[in-house]
Amino acid sequence: MLTSRSVLRALALCAALAASTEASAQNPTQRQAAARAQLSPPTYKPEFGTMWTFDAPPIDYWRRTYGFAPDQKWLDHVRLASVRLPNCSASFVSARGLVMTNHHCGRECTAAASPPDSNYIQTGFAARTLADEKKCVGLYVDQLQSIQNVTDRVRAAITASTPAEQAAQRTAVITQIQNECNQQTQLNCQVVSLYQGGIYSVYRYRRFSDIRLVMAPEGDIAFFGGDPDNFTYPRYDLDLTLLRVYENGQPYSPTDYLKWSPAGATENELVFVVGNPGSTGRLNTIAQMEYLRDVGYPASLAAYKRALAIYAELARTDTSAARRYQNDVFGIANSQKAVTGYRAGLVDTASMAKKRAFEQELRARIAADPRLQAQYGGTFDAIASAQRELATFNPQLRYYGFGGGSTLLQLAAGLVRVAAFANAPDSARLPQYRGPGLNNIRNQLLAPAPIDTAFERLAIAAQLRAAQAELAAGDPFLRVALAGQSPEARAAALVRGTRIGDPAVRQQLLQGGSAAIAASTDPMIVLARAIDPLSRQQLARASALNAIIATNSEKIGQALFATYGTALPPDATFTLRISDGVVKSFPSNGTIAPYKTTFYGLYERSAAFDDKDPFKLPQRWVDRKQNLDLSTPYDFVSTNDIIGGNSGSPVINRNAEVVGLVFDSNIEGVSNRFIFSADVGRTVSVHSRAIPEALRKMYDGARIADELQGR
Repeated sequence: MLTSRSVLRALALCAALAASTEASAQNPTQRQAAARAQLSPPTYKPEFGTMWTFDAPPIDYWRRTYGFAPDQKWLDHVRLASVRLPNCSASFVSARGLVMTNHHCGRECTAAASPPDSNYIQTGFAARTLADEKKCVGLYVDQLQSIQNVTDRVRAAITASTPAEQAAQRTAVITQIQNECNQQTQLNCQVVSLYQGGIYSVYRYRRFSDIRLVMAPEGDIAFFGGDPDNFTYPRYDLDLTLLRVYENGQPYSPTDYLKWSPAGATENELVFVVGNPGSTGRLNTIAQMEYLRDVGYPASLAAYKRALAIYAELARTDTSAARRYQNDVFGIANSQKAVTGYRAGLVDTASMAKKRAFEQELRARIAADPRLQAQYGGTFDAIASAQRELATFNPQLRYYGFGGGSTLLQLAAGLVRVAAFANAPDSARLPQYRGPGLNNIRNQLLAPAPIDTAFERLAIAAQLRAAQAELAAGDPFLRVALAGQSPEARAAALVRGTRIGDPAVRQQLLQGGSAAIAASTDPMIVLARAIDPLSRQQLARASALNAIIATNSEKIGQALFATYGTALPPDATFTLRISDGVVKSFPSNGTIAPYKTTFYGLYERSAAFDDKDPFKLPQRWVDRKQNLDLSTPYDFVSTNDIIGGNSGSPVINRNAEVVGLVFDSNIEGVSNRFIFSADVGRTVSVHSRAIPEALRKMYDGARIADELQGR
């Protein structure tokens, strides 16, 4: 709920905006003075969170808020001790290249490193010696070496007048900068857009590609509580994987690594999360947020519901289906919870009121400056208009595509489009088919693709039923997709009649090119040929509107940066950030959620559910219970600002010591994607004291625990 002071501030900002509009008859100097008289200096807004970049740390804000002002040496040390996995965060935590991250971040390596007669995901693994550490094929970690602002160069290269041409020029200059940087530095370089184009920076990474598995607990203890406990707190998870970086066949010796805190996180302590948050939308306009709230997210949630219903139906008729689709179900259920949480923040009137007040304030500041008004005055309205038009054909955009989870439909679409685009200029192709994309998709079509016909029938039928419910009766998609049949009958006929599940058939069609596709009587190919022109028409329409949105979003980012500078942190971009917060409990279910849990709670929760999945303990945790100090802190919560991508981030204290390992948010914190609040939203982490306790008492890992604790 807005406080009375917030309401008054919002009303004042509205008045400022109105005044600047009504003053249009005045000369620019009078208009500017009148508007500025009612606007306070731009300052930090808590609703934008605390995902700070390392080239613009908020030292004064930290000093005022916590009485802590780290120097550049501290910041450089923390930056270099932090590394990035392909989809997660991690950190160096020993002088011999030990890397700490989450269990789910190392899951592929853990599974692949398992011997034929075992599965480390189920049994857990702890290497007894260096020689026992297992190679992680294909895994790498990136260490951020430096950041350089290249905004002027990017903007100078964008001279076109249309959004589409500007986007092409932007892509070209970014590619050029990255290639030059790669060649000159021998590092992996990435140009990152911050503040939606307010800044462009090149991030330079050193890549380590010899990674080995050191320790991973059982999946049942790493993800204890399963989906019911996902995005909740209190939690009892040892969501941990330890890896090691090797160089020239020997353990790497990093100059910078994070030492272990003997005490770990304590209540009300200042802590920092250092990691790579994936994506937030706090700089989105109200129009963009309303589109997601009213159109985008409801459609996604309906699709998740259909998919989960399909898997539930398969499990009822096939006992092996539950095991076969376990990871798919987990991923969809996880996305469903996340999107539900994202949308919760957008339907919260108090949160949206804060966003509206800020947008009104920014528009007032733009209107108060003739130069900014000339450049950016129409951006908000342009975005709103494009979002409204996108909403008018969103069902067609979704159903004319080849979604719904059907592998056969996706294969058919790929075959038709590869043939159509084979001799077309790059500019005439869909984006994913441009450049090397065409050959990449061709190779994917030639690869084996296991087809579950029972799933295919259910998925296609569910998609057709949903299309029937949302599209008009005479819609051209329904005419060709249903061909006068019920969704169930049509799905059965398509799956029964097609042969494109056979890689040899796909190879023949690809070799035959457009002539073979045109002559094919395979029902899936016939359907894809009929849908493709409908789909491309809607995609072209959406692409033009999205270009308008992207171009104007970049302008808003430029206006925002011109007005606020780095007083507000930029949205997440899966680049290294440092977030400040405190270890703190929160009100929950009419009581107080404790700042920490203990091993006592783990065993109590298992017993309360009669040790049944997903609350069943691994056998070693039953057999060795008496070894543990059950009062040891296990998981804890803090007010730090995180989102997907932060998995595996270290939590450190002001001495740059590890006090925890991030693995989740509570459900109240999921809505922070758009509007941050630390009232009840929390980051959930493994406590640093729990990790060596488990290593020593459960996994015979004294060697590893000693290394972590510097003994």
